[in-house]
Amino acid sequence: GGVRTTYLRVVGMEKESSTADSARFSPAEEEAFRRLSRRPDVYEILQRSVAPAIQGSYTVDLKKAILCLLMGGSRKRLPDGMRLRGDINVLLLGDPSTAKSQ
Repeated sequence: GGVRTTYLRVVGMEKESSTADSARFSPAEEEAFRRLSRRPDVYEILQRSVAPAIQGSYTVDLKKAILCLLMGGSRKRLPDGMRLRGDINVLLLGDPSTAKSQ
């Protein structure tokens, strides 16, 4: 193995439907997202937001992997036109009392 550089690229956000329950962001929130996206430490900020009550050096890579699963995945389009995010599957193995179920 060699040295690897972490790379995170956010392509954009797409509105899925025009129903009243869809996400709506204020101009201030959109600007906050833009500012966050320009920060060089955005990956670490997002990683720390995953299960913040669970801490420890052993959790950093796990949280980054979970973050990638949450942000990634391939889309599925059902025959009726409904769009879904692909399934998220993860298997966490470890000693008892290491917060695997959190």
